Amino acid sequence: MTTTSLGQKIKELRILKGLTQSDLGAGMVTPSMISQIEADKANPSHKLLCAIAEKLETSVDYFLTDMQTKLEQTSTYKLAKAFMESSEYDRAISLLEELLENPAPHLQLTNISFDLANCYLHVEQFERATELFEDVLDSSIRTGEHNTAVLALNKLGVIQLRKENLLLAQFHWKKAYQIISRTENIDVSTKAFVITNLGMVNLKLGEYNDALKYYTESYQLLQGTNYLKLIGETYNGLGHANKEMKNYKKAVEHTQDAIAIFKSLNYVKTSYDNKVNLAIIKGEEGKTEEALALLDECMEGYSKHGTEIDIANVHSEISRLLLKVGRYADAEKHATQALQLMDPSMREIAFLYRTLSEIKLMTEEFDTAVEFAEKAIELFQSNDMIGQLTKTYALLGEIYKSRGDFLSATESLQKMQTIVESNLRDRILVM
Repeated sequence: MTTTSLGQKIKELRILKGLTQSDLGAGMVTPSMISQIEADKANPSHKLLCAIAEKLETSVDYFLTDMQTKLEQTSTYKLAKAFMESSEYDRAISLLEELLENPAPHLQLTNISFDLANCYLHVEQFERATELFEDVLDSSIRTGEHNTAVLALNKLGVIQLRKENLLLAQFHWKKAYQIISRTENIDVSTKAFVITNLGMVNLKLGEYNDALKYYTESYQLLQGTNYLKLIGETYNGLGHANKEMKNYKKAVEHTQDAIAIFKSLNYVKTSYDNKVNLAIIKGEEGKTEEALALLDECMEGYSKHGTEIDIANVHSEISRLLLKVGRYADAEKHATQALQLMDPSMREIAFLYRTLSEIKLMTEEFDTAVEFAEKAIELFQSNDMIGQLTKTYALLGEIYKSRGDFLSATESLQKMQTIVESNLRDRILVM
């Protein structure tokens, strides 16, 4: 049930009495002030409210009841925001749902919906979060609130990324980018978030030129600002994109810049995350010993500031590095240690299975190589990781070929081609 605001009550009674705003405010306040009170943009003092009630021939209690409700609703919203800041999202949800069911005229419905959607995103109730962000998007487009529309599209992209729907994430962020491109007065931080996300999703999709383009645009946009965390993330993205394009010198420079920024912010764990990236780049450059030294440093750092998963990821990277230089026994040892630290349902396990498959291929243990490749394929498929899936089918084909099973090798390559074509159709449908 919608409540009538204080301003609406005053306006209705004034019109009922046949008074103008000048008549009502005469001897008390200007017509402009009466207009602001009726629009709920200003709150009258108790003395003025009593004078208005007397002129409108009604009890001041008629108005005070509404003011009490208004105060309660404001307090409820403030409490919900406090719960959000302390990550108590379930408690915030119940309060915000209540405000949404009984909307208060002095509170912006779009803000409540956006905050509520954010809470549902944090507790991974993606359907409800999507529904609310889409409501915010529709409302913002109708009212021309472009900044809010971009924020809603950005969050819709985040939801799809969390669901591993990379093409739909890209679709939402591209729509946000289109609004940014034709609209002035969008916040710099909002622009940078969207453009950085576009860089990241293109990187994940293997579209490295586009990834580099967006990360560069974000980097240029953030110059001279104080958004250091976002600048650090942009440097990190530039490092990744340049690594994939084999621009190793630039990749190293940008990754080192990211490390420096996160260190200055005292983000110790994030600094180590970027050192792992730096080690991977060094490995790609063929600087194996330097890369291994960095990974050992990260292993020690994660033992104090990270989790078992972080340590497992370092073991995984060491394993891949040792595989490249032909140290197969050591590579298998680190891959096995990583497996022991990871939950079997984690998608990162798929990368380990593939590494183990490659190790077994190189040591000519073909049956075991096939088993690990098939396990990796199953996990990549269940997580819709198309790029990794096709890469693993190619590996499986190589194993069958090395074993002399050319029929199975051909079948693997045909499956890989089918996946590529299916993915291309999906992209066309999204576009």
